[in-house]
Amino acid sequence: MKSEKLKYVIQECIKNITQRERKEYATLKEIYQEVADFLETENNYILKSQIRGRLQENCIESKSFNGENLFTTEKVRSGKWKNVEEAEEANSKKYIRSEKNNFIITTDNWKSQEEVRTISNEYSLEENLDQVYRIKLCQKIGKERAGFIIKDLDYIRKLLKQKKNIDEKENGYGLSFEVLAVSTIHHISYEESIEKYIVHGSLDGGIDAIYYNGKKVIVYQIKIGDIKDNAYEIMKKNYLDCRQGIEPQNGKDLFCFIQKNKTNLDRKDVIYASVSKNSNKKSNYLPEEIYQKYFENKFLPPSTNELVLIIPKPRIEDGNTLNVSKLDNNNFVFFLSAKKLIEYLLKAINVENTEQELDSFTKYFYDNVRGELKTNKKMLHTIESEPENFVKFNNGVSITGEVYDHGGEIEIMNPVINNGQQTIMTLIKNQENLENVFLSIKITNEVDLEVKSKISEYTNDQVKVKPIDMLSLNKNIRDIQKKIYHSTYHDQNYFLKISSSGIRGYEECLNKLYKDNHIIELLDFIKLYFSIQNKKELGNWKNSPNLQVEKTEFNEPFDLTLSLKVCETNALFSTFLNQISEKKEKDDLKSADLAFKYLLCKENLTTEQAYEVIKNINQKYYYSLQDEKSKLIDIYKSSTIIERLEAEVEKIKNQYQNL
Repeated sequence: MKSEKLKYVIQECIKNITQRERKEYATLKEIYQEVADFLETENNYILKSQIRGRLQENCIESKSFNGENLFTTEKVRSGKWKNVEEAEEANSKKYIRSEKNNFIITTDNWKSQEEVRTISNEYSLEENLDQVYRIKLCQKIGKERAGFIIKDLDYIRKLLKQKKNIDEKENGYGLSFEVLAVSTIHHISYEESIEKYIVHGSLDGGIDAIYYNGKKVIVYQIKIGDIKDNAYEIMKKNYLDCRQGIEPQNGKDLFCFIQKNKTNLDRKDVIYASVSKNSNKKSNYLPEEIYQKYFENKFLPPSTNELVLIIPKPRIEDGNTLNVSKLDNNNFVFFLSAKKLIEYLLKAINVENTEQELDSFTKYFYDNVRGELKTNKKMLHTIESEPENFVKFNNGVSITGEVYDHGGEIEIMNPVINNGQQTIMTLIKNQENLENVFLSIKITNEVDLEVKSKISEYTNDQVKVKPIDMLSLNKNIRDIQKKIYHSTYHDQNYFLKISSSGIRGYEECLNKLYKDNHIIELLDFIKLYFSIQNKKELGNWKNSPNLQVEKTEFNEPFDLTLSLKVCETNALFSTFLNQISEKKEKDDLKSADLAFKYLLCKENLTTEQAYEVIKNINQKYYYSLQDEKSKLIDIYKSSTIIERLEAEVEKIKNQYQNL
């Protein structure tokens, strides 16, 4: 009997028992005999073992669950079972309390739901903590966004089982939320949180996590709901007791955690913080803030990576003399073996080897304009076949950050690899011969984003970077991206996509949460925004946008009202364009796209009025001509296009006023 078939036989037999006996659950003894009779086989130990295995594998309450959710049990080890379908039918009307003290109810076991003020006695309280959390989360942030959070919480739950043998299904998402919160606040991986910062165990002394990095330690209590009024006092007392070697009451697991991480906690400033719904402390994060930051981390460039990179200064053969060139203000240049550089980079992100958490390396590139670049084949050939020539063929690695000289070593706060991303990613993926590969290392003491942008621009010449991509490092561009994101978070959901090179990790999430026409490419945004600012440049922005980007100053903050209108206009144009089915008509409109958007945004025309203006211009300056060498797009690249548009707009406005 194949297990795939047996589980459906069990399902049918349980149904027969509960209907025949007119009761809610079937006992194991009854199931054994019913299945044996159904299969016309002996009710022996082997069959019983197979039945128990199928029941547990397909019951979500069981620790062995890894199949379909077909069965449910009265309680763990009760020996009473029923089919999930029958359970759902019998208990389809349920309710939970909403935060407004209303009721969220369902009549179909949460396939649909609504919020009401009162309920009748036929509704039963939903007792599944996971389900309660899911429903409230959907109410709070919407079904689509909640789906990503739940997916990650379920993933964290699996990690906790694999890495720490912790099964939290019976207690809801509490511990998973702790991991999610720490990872979200500090922009780190779930694996790193679980391994390093979460205080595992029930005797945690009121401290759920301790984050340490750089020169600070943050002590957390984290709850999906409320924390006690004296939570901060308890955290402070128990942490200080443990640091002094005193094990606090109900704090055995906390004590072990602090003793294990003693060197990581030494000589650092301590901050006490929380995640909860009720604390009014400045250092408290509301759960809603965690969810919002979760998506910010996916979509918006971080302001810092919170890393500390330590590079011991290389020495010449006698072991005493430093082999480093130093300029004023802690700027360094030297040669270093690739093996040692990778070792130092790994240590700073607390990763033991490059196969573990490869994504953590992306922290070094958060101010790098590129996405993930492919492995360089020529570089790989040099590593494998002529490693001694690598330093001759490679531009080296440029690192910026807040740099300190400690004599024998260099400390870099918030280190960013501005040039050398492809080099680093190629090296960490191919580690043979690295002891024979040397690199030139340039360390620049610089924290200003504008200067970093120029460093990236001037040093990235192995793979050409487009001018528009360099704008991803511009402070004002990043600021307007954040303002648009926050201003439309609960409404239109416009997203300004400020970087277009390479592979971006947020694409899947972005495409699910935003409509296609609400994802605004930076170049489309810039062309329209600055055409509105200076209408005489409209033709030039259509003709040579990259040249215009290079000529334009981006030193002034963007106007939010105009920026939102530019986003709305781009979305309107995309919607209008998609409604046109005839290919030539659509191609002609694409040639006039910037002019069309200008009419919507600056002249406040409707899409129909703007289209009429465009058709009049096409007819007057192109369709009536017989010169086959001319192109329609040249009309809209012309420096005189603005005069032609304004003349036609005047006619249109007069026409509509006379109606």
